[in-house]
Amino acid sequence: MPNSWQSQLVDLLQIRSTQVSSFLENRVLNLFLKPNCPLCNRTAQQVFCQYCQRQIQDCKLVQPDRYWQGDLPLFAWGKYQGSVKQSIGKLKYDGYRSIATLYGEWLANSWQKSMLLGITTNKVVVVPIPLHPDKMASRGFNQAELIARSFCQATGAKLDLSLQRTRSTVAQFGLSKSARQENVAGAFTLINSQLQPDTTVLLIDDIYTTGATVRSAASVIRSIDVNVCGVAVIATGRDN
Repeated sequence: MPNSWQSQLVDLLQIRSTQVSSFLENRVLNLFLKPNCPLCNRTAQQVFCQYCQRQIQDCKLVQPDRYWQGDLPLFAWGKYQGSVKQSIGKLKYDGYRSIATLYGEWLANSWQKSMLLGITTNKVVVVPIPLHPDKMASRGFNQAELIARSFCQATGAKLDLSLQRTRSTVAQFGLSKSARQENVAGAFTLINSQLQPDTTVLLIDDIYTTGATVRSAASVIRSIDVNVCGVAVIATGRDN
């Protein structure tokens, strides 16, 4: 019979063999199960490949709070161009939900680094811009809500989904500024809202162009004497 120390050595070797085997299996699985980049189909480390992520980061605004002024201040992570524009299209129309999660984290990181806002994030209630139920049913998700959930998880802000889009609207793309305002007028309402007059609301959406959509949403929330401090988005097409 083997001595006690020999038996322990055998047991230890078996454990180490199992650990090494498991490690190798995980390395092989990671090699073959890594997702492809939604933009170029290269192997991705997380969501995007290194090349495409650099292209996206090149669109990041140096001062994301540069538009934080006026009656509805805007906080934008980046410019709506190039790889950012392409990635948002992949999110909305090809169903790459992980893009929303990553953008929510990036938006939260930029928000928390900004010192000009003077807003305590864990006291903010985040309200994503909703989709109409018909579009929600066809798409299967609301990209603004996914971004908002990721943002809240990273910042500790509360999420509120009481803002609803009750009137279907046509796509804003290609419409004039006045036509955009008319298109979204009366499109939103609050349903079973728990928002209180002392609440500070931050709207979240994926893209900001003329601001017609978020202004319409903000007016509904402000109508019950709730403070809407501004809107945070992934990208904006504004030039000034």
